[in-house]
Amino acid sequence: MEKNDFGRDFSHSAENPAVKLSSKESAKDPTLYSDWLTLLGYFEEAEALQYVQGQGVPPITTSDEWREGIKKARAAVSGLSGRSKMQPEVRALGDEFETRFAELRQEPTFQEHTIGMKSTSFALVELNKIHCFQRHLNVEYVEALAEKAPSREDLAGLVSFCLPTRNEILPTPITAGFNPNTNTFTAVTQNLDLRVAGTFQGQDPSTHRAMAGFTYGFGLPQISVVEYKGYYLLKNGYHRAYALLMKGHEFMPCIVQSTDVYQLTGGQVPGFFPIDLVISDRSPLLSDFTTEAAVPVPRRRLRVMVSVHAELQAVPL
Repeated sequence: MEKNDFGRDFSHSAENPAVKLSSKESAKDPTLYSDWLTLLGYFEEAEALQYVQGQGVPPITTSDEWREGIKKARAAVSGLSGRSKMQPEVRALGDEFETRFAELRQEPTFQEHTIGMKSTSFALVELNKIHCFQRHLNVEYVEALAEKAPSREDLAGLVSFCLPTRNEILPTPITAGFNPNTNTFTAVTQNLDLRVAGTFQGQDPSTHRAMAGFTYGFGLPQISVVEYKGYYLLKNGYHRAYALLMKGHEFMPCIVQSTDVYQLTGGQVPGFFPIDLVISDRSPLLSDFTTEAAVPVPRRRLRVMVSVHAELQAVPL
């Protein structure tokens, strides 16, 4: 049997051929595809098959073989219940980390964590019982993070891994350029976390001309969990949280928050699980990624590009 570093069986088997073939395809052609562990068990069968076929990857197995893998994933979650009452244990972090927490609170981007929240604190949260709305994880990225993750005994290293300060974050390479003929600015990176962060208006300090534009950057680096109607949802840091879970960690240091507005949990983004599933009696958990509910689905490798274009238009009166 071929297994990955976490003990998941990705070898060919009659029980789940989709698992074997997807992982094997990524190893065969690593420059084009990578596996994304996807909670297909929570999809309808037709929706799951459409998701697999919509990734732009040449057929690596037949639709019938994928259906068998999907049925097995769906069977893994078919009898789930009682999760509406499942809450993780939350433990306090010691005073020895207060200097770090004070430094984090002073960082300008930290305020993005607190917008609309009723409360914000730092604590250790039980990994097995954290609810999730994100449907998939990049297996390669998880494996790379697991290699860097500290041991369970290294609490200081664990806090740094999950709650890094600005000077602990390695810069991400970005290729930027400007086309003066089309007044278009572009920034390209392989980090899929690149996003448009906001807008601004101002005045050029030299010419005093009006300015308007967009700010761009990467997501917040600190792991956060937000409580909504009794559900503790993983808001930020899915890959690191899963890497810790697979390395045997039981608790994870993170920002713990509370809100009455679901949109502020981050779960309203298109492509995530719908709210009626996330806050249901069969709500997905982070630990479901370790079960047969999750299937490695090959996806084309991607880059992310931010594009900003300025254009003048003559508008009729």
